[in-house]
Amino acid sequence: MAFTTPKFTRKQVSKAGQALLNPGSTTEQLTAAMGVLSHWRSCHAYPINTFQATLRSRLKKVSTGALVAQRLKRTPSIIKKLQLNPGMQMARMQDIGGLRAVVDNLTQVRKLQDLYTNGGLSHELIGTDDYIAHPKTSGYRSLHLIYKYKNLHNPIYDGLCIELQIRTKLQHA
Repeated sequence: MAFTTPKFTRKQVSKAGQALLNPGSTTEQLTAAMGVLSHWRSCHAYPINTFQATLRSRLKKVSTGALVAQRLKRTPSIIKKLQLNPGMQMARMQDIGGLRAVVDNLTQVRKLQDLYTNGGLSHELIGTDDYIAHPKTSGYRSLHLIYKYKNLHNPIYDGLCIELQIRTKLQHA
């Protein structure tokens, strides 16, 4: 499978995000901005793929029955997030590429968290949102680890952000 490689600068990606929100953008500008968004979104497939391989390997140390899912954030969700967070730049959005691990219990959540935070990854942990210790008002519970991707063998993807969500089966239900 051939993966999309980044061809736009972060500045160009952020400008495209701004154009999508600007009511004065022309049809031509919106079309170009949607092209940039689509390309930027697809660039996250390679980092997700390599993260998934690492996740499956680490999960073997934690749980034999864990579920793994991956996704690229849908285009309407990206646009809505930009609308809801006016200061956000599309190039800095942390959850365009995401993975989820669903394990049996909280002990396994914390063990997997430890394997990631203390496990010698080359990727840079840039954020942790612990919605298990501090649930959202909606009741949502999950641990989110946000990484800035770094790969010595394929540095063209360096700097893309990937979000890893870890939760129990009960929290997933």
